[in-house]
Amino acid sequence: MKEIIIDLENYNSNGTVFRRTAVRGIVKRGDKYLIIHSKYGDYKFPGGGQKKDEDNMATLIREVKEETGYTVIMDSVKEAFVTYEKRKGDPDDLMEMTSYYYFCDVEETQGERNLDDYEAEYDYKVKWMKLEDIIAENDKVTDYENIPWVIREQRVMKELFIPQV
Repeated sequence: MKEIIIDLENYNSNGTVFRRTAVRGIVKRGDKYLIIHSKYGDYKFPGGGQKKDEDNMATLIREVKEETGYTVIMDSVKEAFVTYEKRKGDPDDLMEMTSYYYFCDVEETQGERNLDDYEAEYDYKVKWMKLEDIIAENDKVTDYENIPWVIREQRVMKELFIPQV
């Protein structure tokens, strides 16, 4: 897996440390990617936090299904990236987040979504978009206090993006 290190240096290094592991899916059909859009204007790959005693594949399958309604095709899963992120947590702790990204395909039909309360509050919408359009939209986002993950997502998306000549 290609490693990406992100340190926002906006935290109290003498405070408490909160560690979290997440798993995210990079799903592409044709020239479009499966993406989650929030009311804050940001776009991110579907995925989220790993539950206790859950491995990466179980987290990937559960999170993609909950956020998008699509079912991951297990035979399609391939390693992509791992990000190591350090940033201000809630309220002033240090959050150390490890996010594993996997390339994967999903079944054709979309089922029901099962959003967490905060995901519903953020008004998560499922979209299929071209990567260059997603990057351009995320470049407009400046509310890093409410959505600091947009920095991580942009780094991953820009690693994926190779302009067509």
